[in-house]
Amino acid sequence: MFKTIPSMRVLTITALAAPFCLLFAGETSAQTETSVIAPISKKTDSDTKKPDKSKKKPKGKKGGGKEKPVQKDAPAKPAPSASEPAKTDTAAPNAKAGAPAPKMEDSPEIKAIQKQLAELAAQKSLIEARLALEEMKQREAVAKERQRLGAPTPEAIAAGSLRLEEKNRIENELALETSRAGARLSSKTIKLRELEAETRIIETELKNAALQLQSATARQNAELAIFQKKQEAARVALNASPKYLKEPLVNGTLHISDRRVSLNGVVTLRMARHAIERINFYNNQSTEHPIFLVIDRSPGGSVAAGFQILKAMESSKAPVHVVVKGYAASMAAVITTLAKHSYAYNNTIILHHQMSTMLYGNMTDLDDQIKVARNWYSRLATAVAKKMGISLEEFTKQMYSNFASGDWEEFGDNAKRLKWVDNIVDRMVETSVVDIRQPAPPQSKSSGYASPDHDPEEIATKLDEKGRPYTQLPMLDAFDAWWIYDKRNQYRAW
Repeated sequence: MFKTIPSMRVLTITALAAPFCLLFAGETSAQTETSVIAPISKKTDSDTKKPDKSKKKPKGKKGGGKEKPVQKDAPAKPAPSASEPAKTDTAAPNAKAGAPAPKMEDSPEIKAIQKQLAELAAQKSLIEARLALEEMKQREAVAKERQRLGAPTPEAIAAGSLRLEEKNRIENELALETSRAGARLSSKTIKLRELEAETRIIETELKNAALQLQSATARQNAELAIFQKKQEAARVALNASPKYLKEPLVNGTLHISDRRVSLNGVVTLRMARHAIERINFYNNQSTEHPIFLVIDRSPGGSVAAGFQILKAMESSKAPVHVVVKGYAASMAAVITTLAKHSYAYNNTIILHHQMSTMLYGNMTDLDDQIKVARNWYSRLATAVAKKMGISLEEFTKQMYSNFASGDWEEFGDNAKRLKWVDNIVDRMVETSVVDIRQPAPPQSKSSGYASPDHDPEEIATKLDEKGRPYTQLPMLDAFDAWWIYDKRNQYRAW
């Protein structure tokens, strides 16, 4: 369909343009004819027409009143052929200046030809208008046909071409950017793989280092364990063992086994519980070998606590031996004296005195507390006096006859003479010390400067209002009293 439309258009335009071509051909021949007829018509007009009197004669030059004689017309030259160009009249410039050229009137033939030319020009314009209208109609028909067939219009084709070019440009830019992104991605992928490889190498190195560290740690732990074992072995007397002798005193040397209980410091209920517990435990182990209550230094303490220790000693099936190395005063001296077996050095100090107590309350309360203290003193001091072979009154009298303060103290050898201790030894051998890894048994001791809310059974060192230190004794139970040596007023009770 699209192929036939241009050919029809060409045929239509050719048919419409045919008269136009004839018009131009006729105009050319008319021009040729006019150039041939023009000289003849000039002569004819000059010969036939009369001069126009209404027209003014041309003026001559100033100063000359005579008119120049009119030249006769030259004989007519033959008309040039159609193939030769018409020659220009050169005689006109030779004429005198100011002479007007004679006016030539057109002949009827020329006028007829000019009229025909005007008609042909009008026909030409009409044909051109018709051709333009027909071309516009043809374009509209083509556009409608394209629209009917769905074919794009030129504008749509041009817009589509622009869009296609834009699309191609965008696709090219996208392809270029994609290529660049791919290149960057490839570069980053390569770097990532390099980092992964480095990471694997580092992980391998870390694993190797961890293994080496574990191996080194294992070696160090093994060496440390061996060292600790050596240290422990050094703290253990491997070639020694406690000696369990039924008669521990051999040639002036006392052999103390590991069946021992320390009674150091102030005698308190806590110390009493610990001593009683150990006495029972050692009795359950053996009732043949002796149990040792070892006193390094003790100023005495609670009467009730000391009495409980004495009763545990009396109740023990295994013999209980009391050993004093430093000094034993007050309640600790009573425990030493009333033991069935006791030992001390020559320079050991043992001190007996009347029981002293700290009283508080009204007069009736004071009388009651004094009665309790006298009963305790009578029950315990009477047993000491009886072992000495004297009465309680005599025992009290000798306290003040020997020392004005009533604090009767004697060294070990004199204490043996007074029967405060049974045996004076030259040497004491602790056969139980074969392993120094074992912690020391609990005992009453000062815990430093304690807070007011400390354990009531704990002994605390404090400062009074004048900044002087003192020892705060634990709180006593009911019907209890302190039998303690306190020459410098060091101990204070609740």
